[in-house]
Amino acid sequence: MKILTNILILLISNLTLAQIEKKNDTLEIWTLFSIGNFVNQNAEKIIEKEWPFKVKGIAGDSFVEGLIDSVEIHNNKIWNYLDTNGYSNSKKKFESDLLAEIIRIKKAVEISQSNKTVSELYTKLRKRKLQNYTELKKENNTKYEFTVFSFDLKNLERKQDFEFKFISDLKKEKTKIIE
Repeated sequence: MKILTNILILLISNLTLAQIEKKNDTLEIWTLFSIGNFVNQNAEKIIEKEWPFKVKGIAGDSFVEGLIDSVEIHNNKIWNYLDTNGYSNSKKKFESDLLAEIIRIKKAVEISQSNKTVSELYTKLRKRKLQNYTELKKENNTKYEFTVFSFDLKNLERKQDFEFKFISDLKKEKTKIIE
């Protein structure tokens, strides 16, 4: 009876410790060439919502040569885990989804840049010597909402100011200023 009680106490204490212990079980896919790249960063943010992992950009345009191997080794562990847990050819599907999203966002950016009003608004920001910061929201596969803010690099304590908002419609190939 004593042995059974000790085993029971040991099991309960292990279960309690396991519940208290914080674990970081977040799966991450690491990417290169995304830091500082508006299109790639936003495509990754949009696509990761459809997957059970976070996408983490770990390098921009320049990085040490050995980093590619580290990224591939890390990501292959995630792809193998996903493939053994119900996903089929997860790496290929993710890369296909990401490429499709990149193409759509590039097209949305091109459409917005060809809009005279949007171009003039960005030009006015440059003339005022302000830096722009743009947030992108996907409404659906044919519409993207851009919200543009500005800030002064010489006065970073000052908050960013809302400038304008517009939607790029890929189907109609038009941009509409909404604010």
